[in-house]
Amino acid sequence: MAQSLFDPIEDIQLPPEKPKRNYKPLLTIVAIIIVAIGLGIGGYFGYNAVFPKKLTERPVPMNQEKVLVELKQARDEIDSETRDIYGRIQQFNDKMTRIGRKPISFSQVFLQGLSAEEQQALDDLVRQEKDPSYRGILGQVVEDMKKIRDLQNKVSQLEGLLPGEGVGVKAGDTHMKLAMQYLEKEKGVPESRARELIARLNIMETNLEKGMKVYFYYDPAKDFFGTWVAQGDAKRSPLALVRAKEMRLIQEKEAAVAKANTLADEKAQLEEIRDNLQKEIADLEVRKAALESTVSQLELDKVSAEEQARMTGEKLAEHQNSVWYDADLAARLKARGVLKTVNKVENIGAVKFANNIDLSKTKSITLKPSQFGIDHIRDVRIVPTYLKEGRDIGVRFVGDGTVEVTVLNEAALRGQKVLFVVEQ
Repeated sequence: MAQSLFDPIEDIQLPPEKPKRNYKPLLTIVAIIIVAIGLGIGGYFGYNAVFPKKLTERPVPMNQEKVLVELKQARDEIDSETRDIYGRIQQFNDKMTRIGRKPISFSQVFLQGLSAEEQQALDDLVRQEKDPSYRGILGQVVEDMKKIRDLQNKVSQLEGLLPGEGVGVKAGDTHMKLAMQYLEKEKGVPESRARELIARLNIMETNLEKGMKVYFYYDPAKDFFGTWVAQGDAKRSPLALVRAKEMRLIQEKEAAVAKANTLADEKAQLEEIRDNLQKEIADLEVRKAALESTVSQLELDKVSAEEQARMTGEKLAEHQNSVWYDADLAARLKARGVLKTVNKVENIGAVKFANNIDLSKTKSITLKPSQFGIDHIRDVRIVPTYLKEGRDIGVRFVGDGTVEVTVLNEAALRGQKVLFVVEQ
C-alpha cells in the first residue's frame, strides 16, 4: 500500500544499514608483505655481506672511481688475509719451536702453482721478515727490477769491452807482436806498460800459422788485459802447434836421454877409475897427515923447548940482574917476620920478597909516605948493614916526603935481598 509524506513516522520503515568494512585482515596482509619484502632485501644484502659475490659477478659500475674503490677494497682484504695467515703461521711455528717439533713454511700454504724457486723466494721473504702481502711483493718486484736494470747496464758496458772479430794472423806474425800492436796502436798504452801487461799472460811462444785469429780484451778501469788464439782458417789449431812442439821436444829429450845413458856408462867407468885414484890419494893423504902431524909435533916440541929455554934464561937473567926488596915501618916488618934482631944486630928473616927491580931496565925505587900510611918519611935504614948508603945505595929525600932510592953498585946488589926500614 502506498504511503504518503503525511503518514505517521512510526509506520515508516527505513532500509537496513550496511555493515562496516573490516580492514584488519588487509593491514595484516600488507604488513606481512612489507616484512617479507624487508626480510628479502635484508637477507639479500646480508647474504651478499656474508657471502659476497666475486668482482666479476657484480654489476659493472658506470664510472672509474667506483671501480677503483672496489679494487682497493679487494686489495686491502687480500693484504689483511695474507697478514692473518702470516701471523697464524708465526704463532704455530713459535709453539712448535718450544716443544721441539718441525715448523711449517709460508710457501706450504701457497704450494699450488708455485715452482721450487718461487717457493724458496717466498720463504726467503718471510725469513727476512719482509711483507709477503701484495704490497710487499710489489715493492720487492720494483726493487728487483731496479737491480735488473743496473745489471743490464753493467752487461751492456761489459759487452762493449768484448773483443770483436779478432785479428787475422799473417805470415811472420807472433802472438807477442800482435799483442803489442793492439795495446800500443789501438788502446794507446805506452810500450813499457804494454810489456808489463803481456808479461802477466801465457803468451804462445810457438810461431802462429797464417789464417789463425787472435782476440784481445782490455779493461783500463780494472787494469786487466787478456788474449787468446783461435784456429780460424788455419789448417792446425793452436793446441796442435803446442803439441807438435811438445812432441819435437820429447823426441829431442829421448835422443838426449839415449846420449846421456851412453855418457852415463862412460862416466861410471871414469868414476870407478876416479874412485880408485881417490882411494890412493886418501891413503897418501893419511900418510902425509901422519908425517905432517909428526913434523908439527916436533916443531911444537922444538918451539916449546925454545920458549922454555928462553923463559928459563929470562928468569935466570932477571933473577941474576934483579934486586929483591921490601920496605915498611920497623914494627910492621918485625911483626911479619921480615926484620929480626939477634944480639942487637938486625938481619933479614927467611921470607920471600915479592918486590924486585931488574937492574938491566931500572936502577931506582920510589918510597912514598902514603904506601905506609904516614905523612912524612924521616929516615930510611938499609938492611943488611954491610950495604952502605952513598957507596952501594943512594938515598935522596924529596920535599913532599918521598924518598928516591938509587942503586949505585950493581955488582954488590945484583941478586941480593934489601930491606928498607922506614922511620916517620
